[in-house]
Amino acid sequence: MSEESPNPIGFGSGEPPEPPPRQAWERRHWWILAGLLLLAALVRFCLLGFPPTKFFDEIYYVDAANDYLKGIADANSVHPPLAKIQLALTMLLFDVAKLKGLPLGDDTIGWRLAPALLGVGTVGLTAWFGQILTGRPRLALLAAALVAVEHLSVAESRICTLDSIQTFWIMLGICCAAERIWRSDQDKWLWFSAMALGVATGCKWNGLFAAAGVVMGLWTIRVGKLPKSHPFKVFLVYALVIPAIYAAAYIPYSRTLPAKERTLKQVAINVYKQHERMYKFRKDPKQFKHQYLSPMYQWPFVVRPIWFHFRNEGKHNCSGIVAFGMIPFYWLSVYLLLEYLAGAWTQDYWDPVGQYLLLTYGFQYFLWVTSWTGFFYYMLPMVPIMAVTVARQLDTWLSRDESRKLALGYVALLAALTVLYLPFMVGLSVPYRYFQVLFFFPRWV
Repeated sequence: MSEESPNPIGFGSGEPPEPPPRQAWERRHWWILAGLLLLAALVRFCLLGFPPTKFFDEIYYVDAANDYLKGIADANSVHPPLAKIQLALTMLLFDVAKLKGLPLGDDTIGWRLAPALLGVGTVGLTAWFGQILTGRPRLALLAAALVAVEHLSVAESRICTLDSIQTFWIMLGICCAAERIWRSDQDKWLWFSAMALGVATGCKWNGLFAAAGVVMGLWTIRVGKLPKSHPFKVFLVYALVIPAIYAAAYIPYSRTLPAKERTLKQVAINVYKQHERMYKFRKDPKQFKHQYLSPMYQWPFVVRPIWFHFRNEGKHNCSGIVAFGMIPFYWLSVYLLLEYLAGAWTQDYWDPVGQYLLLTYGFQYFLWVTSWTGFFYYMLPMVPIMAVTVARQLDTWLSRDESRKLALGYVALLAALTVLYLPFMVGLSVPYRYFQVLFFFPRWV
């Protein structure tokens, strides 16, 4: 946070505060990032074929992706088609590679390939995000390391659903907008951001939540002497590009209709009816009586995780995959974001980085009030933002002799929890007593 400008808000005759000196991203940082990406790939691809059958929502999305490959209508009309099309493309590439003789394993790996690959990609985007905002490679790499092993991120990257795919595109959109605010006066970054968020919205409607936070950041945040984009131009770019990409997402869907129904009018009628079904599904209370349903105020505190898979193995062992979260990571991020809320817009502690983190997190979280109840894994697109928030605090602690031990102790705690809970990210068999000790809180099972 900058306290050096006599007029830090930048109103009146004063200028916006200059950002702190930035550090260059050097070759050694690329090597460290490569190691983190390798770690992220290891925990996401190890035993990716387990379980060897569809589990949790794979029963919907594997079939939906196969429908596109067969050229028939998508039976799953709960979400828009773009994430399912990406699943279909990677499944097709996987099958082609197997036909070429590559020993890639069972089809289950092909189902889960897109979420795993884009989950690793999100780790790289987190590093880029941290470097854009702060110009501190250590902070950026710390944030990437947190996402590489974060429990929810790993679990969601290992299942054939839409969320890991959408999170990648949301983060790409957030990063491109940040590039425009912090490091470039070129409005091409607006177009890149809007295109990425258009893809995210074409995966699931909550991509619009992220777009709202990004637009608000572009409207309100100015860093250094870089000029802001004109507010109307920002609105126009996002208002045109996102709907255009969303509409284009239905072109493959239109090809699944009978030939006589492929007229523009009939396609529009079919798409409209599909959206009616999507809307009614979300407003139908009978559709939301899942045992893992929880109110949104519980999600940041990891009150109700979601078991994707669990089975007993003999009398004494079990295995499971759970969408969980590291409690110290989630709780510290909540505290720090509340600090930003209290101080990031005040004159004494004007903090554009904190503002952007809070806007991109807050719009994605608080707009879920439109449904109020949902599932813990709705937090997934916010995890990289939380990681940069926590890494920023760790970087501050590490820079001070009196708090360095605190930072190292916190990192050691997260590392220990990662190792302890790793079996429940990837489905390793463990003694049943081990499971009971780790998941001691009744709402966690």
